[in-house]
Formats: sequence, C-alpha cells, structure tokens
Amino acid sequence: MDDYLNVLSIGVCMKGVCDKRKIPREALAYMLDATGAPVCVLLPFSTWAVFYASLFIDQASVKALGFKTGIQAYIRAIPYCFYPILTIAIVFLFALGVMPKLGAMKKAYKRVEETGKVYSDASRKYNHDDRKGYEEEGNIWNFVISMGVLVAIAIATSNLLLAVVVSLIVCFVLYVPQKVVALDDFFNLVVRGFADMLPILILLVIAFVLQKVTEGMGMTDFIISVAKPLLWGPVFPAIAFVLVAALTFTTGSIWGMSAVVAPIVFPLGAAISANPILIMAAIISGGAFGSHACFYTDATLLSSQSAGIDNMEHALTQLPYVIIASVLSVVGFLICGFVM
Repeated sequence: MDDYLNVLSIGVCMKGVCDKRKIPREALAYMLDATGAPVCVLLPFSTWAVFYASLFIDQASVKALGFKTGIQAYIRAIPYCFYPILTIAIVFLFALGVMPKLGAMKKAYKRVEETGKVYSDASRKYNHDDRKGYEEEGNIWNFVISMGVLVAIAIATSNLLLAVVVSLIVCFVLYVPQKVVALDDFFNLVVRGFADMLPILILLVIAFVLQKVTEGMGMTDFIISVAKPLLWGPVFPAIAFVLVAALTFTTGSIWGMSAVVAPIVFPLGAAISANPILIMAAIISGGAFGSHACFYTDATLLSSQSAGIDNMEHALTQLPYVIIASVLSVVGFLICGFVM
C-alpha cells in the first residue's frame, strides 16, 4: 500500500466527478493529499510501515520494550500517531461540509460559485489535454483479489515479505492468462519494483551506519549531556514531533530526515525517561506532516498534478487544515507525555 497509488488512481477517477458537481480542484487535491501519507502510516502493511519498523527496531529503548519485530513496535505506536489521525478526521469533516472552508480554500469555492470555474486561470495550462475518462476495459477483481491476499497474509503471518511474494504469484496467475500483462512485461515490472525500493534500502543502510558512527564518536553521549538538563521527559515527544516536522518540511526529505534523527532522539529520550512509544509516534507523525505539508514533496506535487492545478495553489489552500492538525497533534503529544 502506497500513498502514490492513492493519489494517482483516485485523482484520475474523481476529477470528472468533482467537475460535474462543481467542486473546486483545490478541494480534490487537498483530499487526495490528506488521504495519502496520513492513511499509509496507519496501515502496518504499507511501504511507510516497513521503513519505520526497520528503523525503530534497531533502537535500544525500543528493544527494551520486548518487541520481537519492528512491525509489532510500529503497530503499538499507531494509536498515538496524532497528526495522521487528526488529518483524516479533518478531511472527513471537510468532505461532509462540517469543517468550514478557510483561507484560500474559501476563495476557491467562491470562484466556482461566481464563475463556474473549477480551476483558476493559473491552472488552465494543466488541463489542455484533459480526457473524459478511460475507455479501456478493466476488471476490478484483478485489483481487489491481489490486494486482499496481500493484506490477509500480512495480518495473519505478520510477515510482509511473504505477503508480497504470495501476492505477486496471485498477480501472475490473474494477469498473464488474461493477457492483462505480457509474460516478459510482468517480470520487467517485478524487477522495476525492486529497483524502486533500492533508495529505501540505501536509507536504511545510511541510518544504521550513522548510528554506529555517532556511537563511535560519542556524539550521542555528547548531545545527551548538553540537552538533558534542558529537556523534560513528558514534553519530549512533542518536541520530537516538532523537530521531525520542521526538518521534513524544510528539506522535503521525509524518510532521510527520520533516519538521521532517530539514532539521536531515542537515546536522548531514554536518558530523560521519555516514553519510546510516543517517540516512535512522534517521528511517524512528523514524517507524515512533511509528506503532506511540504510544498515540494513528491506527494504534494503528485496531488496537484493529479487534480490538474498549480502546485502552490494546492499547498496554500490546504495550509490552514495542516496547521490545525499539527497544533492539535502537539497538544495530544503533551497530554499523553504527562499521562503515559
């Protein structure tokens, strides 16, 4: 499960539907982006889960909790991932009309009401080649069955690698006989999919190397000795969320910044008796914030492209809702930091 899949597929399917109902493209882009990474981080069988689980299980404070696998630790942190949970709640209320239209989003709805234009003049250049829909025949069961097998095996065995392998076999049985995909194309796609995961593997290697280097240099101990008198365990998860969110927002490197921060944040949190589960949730939430809110991340760019609007228009129209979710997330981490 991947946020790009959501953004690209739903954008194509719903663009025409939203246009007919005079819903501004800015609203579509916001809903695409808000249901991408924030949903994926809450699923223990997503690409996000695999990355963060591998990152967390190597931390001493996480291992001390008795988790046998990284996925178990990740699942334990999911209920405290406040930013993605709040973002999904806000976008749901937005879709129902309960959440008011704010800032640039309000102006977009006013534009549609006054002119009937579902996108602005600045976004016209992205819609010259708009197609009404796809005419090719397809079978939804080819998607449902393969994804159902993936989810079912992942939950039943807690082994995502096994689930992926079995799901690929199911795809082969479904697609090749129906000539949905040619035999050579199927194996080419498998190899390409493996190649797409190489950057994630490289990030993991860098994270583990960085951890060993910082241990050898004594950097972690130095940072702890300097920061420990200035920090307080109950507020540390909130600080970790703000730190990761700020780094991912400014750099656009979601998993890279998480990999850099984790080897330092976890030992520092352990030194001041901060809850490691909340620290995991804070890092996950900060990464989800960066993917959703940063103006130039892949998810934001794909959301605006899929909806057919200018990227800055999308970023600015969703900004008020991003701020609301992030402020409430800080409050949530502060409350849980004192309670847990």
